[in-house]
Amino acid sequence: MLRALLLFLILFLTVQPSVAIREGTATAEVFIKRYERSGDFGKLALWHEAAAECLICISVPMNEIAHDYYRRHGYKKWAARAKKEAREIQKQLQYHRSRAKTAWQKSETSDYSLNVERENIAKFVAVWLPRYPGRFYEYGIYPTFFREQRKLAEQSGDYVKVLHLEADAAEMCAAQYEQIPIAYGPKNYQKHSDTYRQHALLLRNLARQNPKALPRAVDKGKRILDLLKTQKFPAGQRAAVIIHIARVDTRVRMALAGQNGVNAYPSFQGFAWIVNFSNHSRGNLVTVIVDEKTSEILAVFSSVK
Repeated sequence: MLRALLLFLILFLTVQPSVAIREGTATAEVFIKRYERSGDFGKLALWHEAAAECLICISVPMNEIAHDYYRRHGYKKWAARAKKEAREIQKQLQYHRSRAKTAWQKSETSDYSLNVERENIAKFVAVWLPRYPGRFYEYGIYPTFFREQRKLAEQSGDYVKVLHLEADAAEMCAAQYEQIPIAYGPKNYQKHSDTYRQHALLLRNLARQNPKALPRAVDKGKRILDLLKTQKFPAGQRAAVIIHIARVDTRVRMALAGQNGVNAYPSFQGFAWIVNFSNHSRGNLVTVIVDEKTSEILAVFSSVK
């Protein structure tokens, strides 16, 4: 059951890149929902601004990188698709800015509380910035575009094209590191960008040799990140503790009563955890926000009626 749900999630993200590149914004909306419920309009405004910031510093550059690639290489349909996604991003950006403005007009939140929330949001954004290039080979443009183009090239025996495609992919991953985490603050990612560009150069040099078979180095790009990881997230043991805290909450137990095959998916957001309880038949059932420092449950949202 768990394997089936994970496969569904991977498929969902790979076939819908416009969803995947706004995942940070979608996660911010969990906190938006929290403050909509509590009526804290100042914090609500801040989280709408955080959602907009994720669009500006993550979604916009990712979309521009992809569109520029499609345009330069003559992939007209893909370029048109990227343009459509750009319009969707701008529409969502305007939405969050408008909602933030409205919330600020109603805010009575103290400066102290706002400053604390700003610190939380800074941690949240810092977690999300490297998450996209870090998953380059798993979600979005690589599986939906590069992998499919490579498959066609391999079927025709065009190994030179395969090498160039993988070089293009490595360069795009490097560009994402440069324009997202490096450009917006998280440190120690210049080495990531440099390493992916070096790999791209190696592949282009191999392509010049007109190989009759694919060299082993062709897939090295997918393994680079394992050697370069610099950001440490809480260990699995802590995640298990967070799941237990969420699961034993009375509201969660009541919502999950009678549900079969429920799995928990914890994710650390820089200052708090989000735990989603889902099953294959109904999808997401309950979402729980747990404070990292205090282990206090901050909010519970249930779709179970």
